[in-house]
Amino acid sequence: MPETITEDKSNKIADNDKLTPLFNEEIYVRADAGTVPVSKFKIFDDVIDAYKAENRLAEAKQKIEDHFKEHPESISAKYMLMIISFMEDSMGDANLVKNILDSFKAHAKWTIIEYITDSILRFGDHRLALRVKAEALDKLKKNKELKVVLEKLAKQDRKNPEIAKKYGFSIMEEDKPKAMSYLKLAVEMYAKNKEYVPMEEIWPTIVQNNYEDVSFFDKIERILLGQREKTRLVGLLYPIVEPFKAMEDWDHVIYFLKKILEHEPASQKARNELIRSYKQKYVAHSLLEDFLKMSELGNNRKPVKLCITNFERNIVFDTGNYVMHRNWGVGKITSISQTGDSIFVDFEEKKDHKLSIQMAITSLKPLKKDHIWVQHFEDRQGINTMFAENLPEFLKQLLKSYDNRMIIGDMKNELIGTFLKQEEWSKWWAKVKSVLKKEANIGMNPKKKDEVVYHEKPITHSETLTQKFQASNDANKKLEIAMEAVRDSDEAAEAGEFFISHYVEEESARDIIRKISAYLYLEEAGKAWPTEEFSHKIREPELKTLIQTLTKEDALKISKALENTDIKKGFKDLIRSHHPEAINILIGLLFEVPVKVNRSVFQNLVADEKYAELNLFFETVCNKSKENPEVFLWVAKSILSHTWKFDWLKVSEEDLVLRVFRILKPLAKIEDKGTKLKNQAMDILFGKDNSLLRDILTNADDEYVRKLFALFKEVPYVTDLEKDQLYALINELKPNIVWDEYDSEEDADDDPLANLPHDVVLVTRRAFNAKKLEFEHLVNVEMAENSRDIGEAQEKGDLRENAEYKAAMEKQAQLQAAIKRLEAELKSARILDLSDVKTEKVGIGTTVRLKNKQTGESVTYSILGAWDADTEKNIISYQSPLAKSLLGKHTGNEATLVFGSTETVYEVLDIARYSMTGQEA
Repeated sequence: MPETITEDKSNKIADNDKLTPLFNEEIYVRADAGTVPVSKFKIFDDVIDAYKAENRLAEAKQKIEDHFKEHPESISAKYMLMIISFMEDSMGDANLVKNILDSFKAHAKWTIIEYITDSILRFGDHRLALRVKAEALDKLKKNKELKVVLEKLAKQDRKNPEIAKKYGFSIMEEDKPKAMSYLKLAVEMYAKNKEYVPMEEIWPTIVQNNYEDVSFFDKIERILLGQREKTRLVGLLYPIVEPFKAMEDWDHVIYFLKKILEHEPASQKARNELIRSYKQKYVAHSLLEDFLKMSELGNNRKPVKLCITNFERNIVFDTGNYVMHRNWGVGKITSISQTGDSIFVDFEEKKDHKLSIQMAITSLKPLKKDHIWVQHFEDRQGINTMFAENLPEFLKQLLKSYDNRMIIGDMKNELIGTFLKQEEWSKWWAKVKSVLKKEANIGMNPKKKDEVVYHEKPITHSETLTQKFQASNDANKKLEIAMEAVRDSDEAAEAGEFFISHYVEEESARDIIRKISAYLYLEEAGKAWPTEEFSHKIREPELKTLIQTLTKEDALKISKALENTDIKKGFKDLIRSHHPEAINILIGLLFEVPVKVNRSVFQNLVADEKYAELNLFFETVCNKSKENPEVFLWVAKSILSHTWKFDWLKVSEEDLVLRVFRILKPLAKIEDKGTKLKNQAMDILFGKDNSLLRDILTNADDEYVRKLFALFKEVPYVTDLEKDQLYALINELKPNIVWDEYDSEEDADDDPLANLPHDVVLVTRRAFNAKKLEFEHLVNVEMAENSRDIGEAQEKGDLRENAEYKAAMEKQAQLQAAIKRLEAELKSARILDLSDVKTEKVGIGTTVRLKNKQTGESVTYSILGAWDADTEKNIISYQSPLAKSLLGKHTGNEATLVFGSTETVYEVLDIARYSMTGQEA
């Protein structure tokens, strides 16, 4: 009985193993993509369905994967694993899909491809499957089915010109307008991709069926001009002229001929065609031949643009047309003399005024019948009402009057006096700017910042961004425009495709900043337009190597060069992910100004628990607040506003407030233009109803409070009212405070150099006298000797070959430079009165005895100016690092000298007044 059970179980397992026979047969017949029949795929599907019905799909998958590892070319394993991947995820395994389809395309197995793609499309409209199925149906001549697939593809992938072209042609008979929309889309995409041959294949169909869409042709013109394809453009414009000629639509014929001549001025064919068109348009004009002759349009040696301008300026001198005189204003031509040599004009205050044709051409400016000033002449009340109540329409009429564009200054000159007073311009222009943001037809010229432009048809947001991008030569501005498209991804998808194409090419740039910028932009673009297909030219291993080999200095330089905040953050993330010294670089980025990416860097370091490094950063930025004022104020605001509130933070709020007070006065020189930093500092201290300052003052001792007020009193840009308000607040919170002891910043501030102007040098009388003697020696002795040398050299004749003269002149230049330098130094010197030097704390003019805390050795230094410094006598300049660390210290205090990576701590043992020997100070 047991044996029977075992046998039955074995048979059951064998019966349920549907994969092994398939695999064995495949191995036995050596099936591959060139030999496997389509019927096999139905069997593969049945096997998968059977395993699924038995809830054994995981078991089947494992068995297939095991077989696939041993037989990586197995068609059955590839196909079934692909189908299972779609069952698990609607996106499927992209690598398997591509591998299978490519292998059967290589053998032209279109029937099998149709079956496989149908299997994939059961799970959704997979783009690659649709594309390959369309190709298969085309090869199999299944046009009806092909049309359905192309429609799906065209809707899903509007950026693929080949699909748009195929679909457009497939529906031409049944829906011509829809077909033309797809064919025009294909042409546009081909043009942008610089695929000119397929573009030119479609062009005749568009011209034949859609020649009236002038705005489309203008768009293609802009694209080709951006690619410097003028000759190709001219070849495309010529065919458009013909249908308009057949309709005798001379305005459009002239429009396109003028475009042709703009891009190919030497074209005699276009020039002759233009003359014929003018004759057709103005056939009834009595002075047509005269004006053609005067314009010299038929003379190919004359610049064609000038000839056209002259002709079109003159041809409007005809009965019923309007003109402008600089003094008499707008007038209407009432008649032309029978001889054709005079015209008669009705001006507002000068009726039936006679002028010779030559005088009219010289003194009158022709106006179109829809010109704003003609409208004002015929209907003053109507135009005034439009100006007051319908500003968009008024701007449209104004711009159309001046060939759809006006410089802002010219607009101002035109309107002031008739529509506006001088003082009303600024307020009116502010209204115009709000209109420009809303009106799709009106905007600023991206190539001319002071020019307003009107577009006959609304220009899309994508077109605006693309034009601005092409008009800019600055890499950071281009990147900002491209990032604007990312932010407005729904409205700027068309521009996004253009920018993606540009930055894919930029990834090949040699310049590392361009390369990294391009990579980071494409990462952002991929998030904004997830359906856009593109491939990075920088592969992941190459990117990692690139980042890892950057020095800290290189990384900080690149970050500084990247102005866009999102791109900057992207670069920071690359450093954080791949650089072996990421933390060191991130700390360096915290010092970057303007403060943009710093907040994100700080959050990363907190997340990584780099508390010691951050505390060192805080200490450094506080000690060097004058060198890093913007970063210091950012740190101070973040801590004092409790935006940053961490247990590990080792910063005293009381000390931080004192440091903010100390930087107030130096900000006057640090920020000589603008008030951004000054306002930030004042806001930190006095914002939110003085709540921060109230807490600090309430809990601080009197000496600290007096220091704050003494510092505040010396700030030049703070008003007396603000100083009085702080004084009143202190007295409110500290009614018993005594003010006598601290009444100046010098007493309150431990930095005795705070009040010293940056161009003043403190010196002893002895050093000043020595410098003055040096100056007098140069002026009275060396310059006099040099003058004699020059005179003697001149007496020797030819100066060109006179070496002594040249040497003397060079010496004179050197002496003059030295005299000028010494004179400036003497003027900047301030004599230090050693008798007034106090010894309560270390200051300029003191001698201080120190103990090195590391070695226990004692040493004595005297602190004077740079002119007195003498290392042999242990006299150091107050501008030296050691002196700066000592200034303001009391006996018993410690001072830390940081030199490179070495840190030395000194204890102040004794302070005395410096005593000079020999000459008295």
